[in-house]
Amino acid sequence: MIIRKLVIGTIAVAALLTAGALPATAAEVQPSTLTTTTSTTQIDAGKTVTISGKLTKADATPIAGAEVGISFCFNGFCGEAQAKPITDAAGAYSATLTPIRTGNYRADFFSTDPSIANSGADTAKIVVLHPAKITSFAAGRDAAKAVTGSGTIEFPGRYTANPIPVELQYFSFSTYRWTTAATVTATWNGTTWAFAASAEHRKPGAWRAFYAGSPEMFHSAVSDLVFVL
Repeated sequence: MIIRKLVIGTIAVAALLTAGALPATAAEVQPSTLTTTTSTTQIDAGKTVTISGKLTKADATPIAGAEVGISFCFNGFCGEAQAKPITDAAGAYSATLTPIRTGNYRADFFSTDPSIANSGADTAKIVVLHPAKITSFAAGRDAAKAVTGSGTIEFPGRYTANPIPVELQYFSFSTYRWTTAATVTATWNGTTWAFAASAEHRKPGAWRAFYAGSPEMFHSAVSDLVFVL
């Protein structure tokens, strides 16, 4: 009987020790909440944006000393973490980054505490606009009295537009606005991107070349004005 009691007691102690070592059950794991905001949703290429937010438990208690991985995402694909700020006593975190193109950032918290669940959040889209510059423009009349315009356009930043539609415009004194007389696609001439177009227009006036840019990639660009008789 004494031996049997010792065996039973040993089994009971082992069971208690094993239970204490088990990870928290699903019912015991607390959800966590990670928020994220951006300092701006549109910047020029090369400028920085600050990503910040807060990490809390389900009862709004801050989670301090936790690492938050922040990755850049484009077309649904997120790369490796570019920053790993640590939350402060209030659960707040912040990181300043330089996005290279339009996209968003993803913040992730991977818990090292089995009683607290992972969480993540995406920022709003951040539009990054790259520069465009019409570097030369000339206009005049050909033998048939049509207005001809030609010039060059460059993209001094990281990216180049494709295609590159350039508009030949004149200023209408009847409407007091610029009117597009022709549109041409700039092509590579071995040195730079060049364009040339012509349009029937008998009245003298001011002309310019205009590149509209793209809403989520490039700034617009406009040439100097040329007066055509």
